[in-house]
Amino acid sequence: MLDDFELKQKVTLYRDFPKKGYHMRDLSGLLDDPKALQLITDTLVHRYLDAGLTRLVALKGRGTMFAAILAYRLNLPLVVIRDLGEEPGEVLFERAPSAGGERTLEMRVGAVQAKDRVLLFDDILSSGATLLAAASLVRRQEGEIYEVATLIDLPDQGGSERLQEIDVSTYALMAFAEPELAHGQ
Repeated sequence: MLDDFELKQKVTLYRDFPKKGYHMRDLSGLLDDPKALQLITDTLVHRYLDAGLTRLVALKGRGTMFAAILAYRLNLPLVVIRDLGEEPGEVLFERAPSAGGERTLEMRVGAVQAKDRVLLFDDILSSGATLLAAASLVRRQEGEIYEVATLIDLPDQGGSERLQEIDVSTYALMAFAEPELAHGQ
């Protein structure tokens, strides 16, 4: 079983970033420590090695570096879901409304094949809006989502529950409660 205490110590919380009322969990400390990166990768590889996966689909962002290493170690093709206007060729797109504003994601047509068994990966699971949109893109191409894997789950935001409502299970290496606000904030 993974002892996430050491990993959690390497994740830095930045309050009111990128704007007031939001908090960012910075993963740079995990990339800065080769042992932490190895532990993360080895844990995920062990979990998914015999899962019969055929593709790893990741959302563009901070988690893409982790996804690339995982795809390499699992010998899987890596598909990256990008923001609207970033993917050339014929694309499918899906809106991801959230409290922070709407984001539109796109995936190249044919990036996932019918009957692909997909691991969907992102760095952090918060409200679940982007992962719900990503799941829709995978399913529209008839891919089967094996599981959503993230480094961090923020269960207070309800994303895991929203994904479970559409029959997508989740796995996170670490979970963090929302940070306490100081009096007067």
